[in-house]
Amino acid sequence: MGLQAHARERATDGADPRIEVERAARPERVERVERRESARAQLEQADLLRRALRSAPEAGRAAARLRVAEAYRAVREHFPGDAAACAEAAFRRAELLRQAAELETARAEYAIARERGAGTPWRVRAALELGHLERRAGRRPQALGAYEAVIADAAASPGQRDEAALASARVLAELGRSADAIRVWSRVADHGDDPLDRIRAHDAWAGELLERGDLEGSAGVLARCREALADAAQEESRLGERVRAALASMRTIEELARAVAKRRG
Repeated sequence: MGLQAHARERATDGADPRIEVERAARPERVERVERRESARAQLEQADLLRRALRSAPEAGRAAARLRVAEAYRAVREHFPGDAAACAEAAFRRAELLRQAAELETARAEYAIARERGAGTPWRVRAALELGHLERRAGRRPQALGAYEAVIADAAASPGQRDEAALASARVLAELGRSADAIRVWSRVADHGDDPLDRIRAHDAWAGELLERGDLEGSAGVLARCREALADAAQEESRLGERVRAALASMRTIEELARAVAKRRG
């Protein structure tokens, strides 16, 4: 009987599923994951094992993580017709594989989640994570394509579109397309849903101008940011505190001060 079958029986008996994760860390052959009665039950079993990973012994956690990843793969193996369940399972498996540094396999799983996740939250989440993975791997055109797909996706939340826009602007800057990057940053700076994202956009925009040697332009963007976020910064709320902290810690403020001091000699 495989790991997941054991976990199912023991969970039914009220046993601690952490025992099954500890067994997963042992250097034994991975057995085929048995089929449950439905895709949802198959997914819930994998979720149970994933949650138990938190208390797995450190020495065996990496092996256990890969075993749990196989439990998610079994959803697609046994219930290929359930697109929503397959998308969620692929996303969860990709996260585990990314943590295990199995990056190419994680990339393939994110792509599956994106392709099969229509009508679910997993499509947009997978596209974002795929973009991040591609960028870290130095595949900037692919990263840009993933981010732009999120921006154009009607199912994406305003925050997700802003996250994708900020990331795409950074990729554009890395590709030498500074003017395009600034257009994206300025759009988020003016219309971003979250005040903190608007501050990040202003900071990146000012930083890009500074890298181009435009100290006056950079200073102008910082001043623009303070003015645009003044009302939010005055709020006596948790968000107001975070806005004030973000304004004070903008990276470009210190970099601009150093550049000005250097210019003055």
